[in-house]
Amino acid sequence: MKTIYLIFFAAYLTAEVFPQACCSAGTPILGSLETSTTQKNSLQLSFSYDFNLLQSVYEGSIKLDDNLRERITHSSLFEFSYGFTDKFTFTSLFTFANQRRTVTSISGSKNLISSFGVGDAVVLFKYELISQTLLDQNQLAVGVGPKIPLGQSDKTANGILLPADIQPGSGSWDIIFWAFYSHGFMPSIPLNFFVTSSYKINSENKRFANSEAGYKFGNEFVSTIGVGYRTDLFFDASLSFRFRTTTNDKFDNENVPNTGGYWLYLIPGINMKIIDQLTLRLAAQVPLYRYLKGTQLTTTYSVSGSFFYNFSL
Repeated sequence: MKTIYLIFFAAYLTAEVFPQACCSAGTPILGSLETSTTQKNSLQLSFSYDFNLLQSVYEGSIKLDDNLRERITHSSLFEFSYGFTDKFTFTSLFTFANQRRTVTSISGSKNLISSFGVGDAVVLFKYELISQTLLDQNQLAVGVGPKIPLGQSDKTANGILLPADIQPGSGSWDIIFWAFYSHGFMPSIPLNFFVTSSYKINSENKRFANSEAGYKFGNEFVSTIGVGYRTDLFFDASLSFRFRTTTNDKFDNENVPNTGGYWLYLIPGINMKIIDQLTLRLAAQVPLYRYLKGTQLTTTYSVSGSFFYNFSL
């Protein structure tokens, strides 16, 4: 029976859905964990909105002539970081997802499914190994913490369970490893080089489909490398590259078709200082290269806006 269920489940994913190439259960969690540690007794609050449009269908690295599928994801992310000491920072991330997917048949009829709700959360413990000073402008920090399945993973539409990738939550406890490095060139050049990397090891959602056969999103690695340029004006600019890769999703310990792959994005951004403690960041994510396993609907472009507020306690 498990084999028969898996065959029908795989066929449903292949023929109807084309899993998304955005992130597990909607929100871009790893791509949001890019801020470094916080100073002692300082609190940083941030709110981010991310709009992700998926209209491109790829098989391997080849773009297919397919305009029958579209997916739009609106993500809201709230992050809190507090510096307990000069070395130790506690970070928590909470998410909310609103997703809509439309499949148009050859006859022109549309099949729309959507979901919205609280997504999963992250608790991250960061430790600064090397502190940046005027004489030594290197900073290195590492972190680890769990991804907590706060989001619902059993939403239905007309009594039918929604696919795992469109659920607000993943339904699984996962572990995240995080690292951050930066190097400054002041006062010679108002330039800062930075690298952020995150790796998420996923576990199974054993409750999915009311079956003993658990659903497991593929493990995910994200790394962003870039530079930031400081101006004498009220805004700063940045340019970075983001590499992302995921392994195949699994259902009942079998690979799910049309999941997993490699992505490379270009991310231009601008930071605007509204007041001393408040900064607005605007960024876009432009795909440069993707190699997807099987046939998948993937990101055409995404844009985001974030507010950062820092104050000392």
